[in-house]
Amino acid sequence: MNILPKLNSPVFEKIKRTLDSAYSYVIFEKFEGSPEEDEFQEVFDVISRLKLGIFEWKIHHDKTRGVAILVVKVDPCRTDNILEEFLNMGIPKDITFYSFGSRIEV
Repeated sequence: MNILPKLNSPVFEKIKRTLDSAYSYVIFEKFEGSPEEDEFQEVFDVISRLKLGIFEWKIHHDKTRGVAILVVKVDPCRTDNILEEFLNMGIPKDITFYSFGSRIEV
């Protein structure tokens, strides 16, 4: 059963306030297992295989909702390609992901 995320959680609101509009972000969310980085190992594996240019990443923990949130800062011109590549590679069913950023008109 998929539970729709509460994007208005205090942690998610804090994350949104820190996003830089000059970049795009891919945000991964999963129910917390351990508070260590290996909880997103599948995502890091895909990122390393695809050799994506990542500017930075950070893991946040929303203890109220019991989820870990991985925020990955990426080039705004690559967001659609990155999402497509992740879908093609296969993301585990227990991970939900979002894309945030300004839409670049070409």
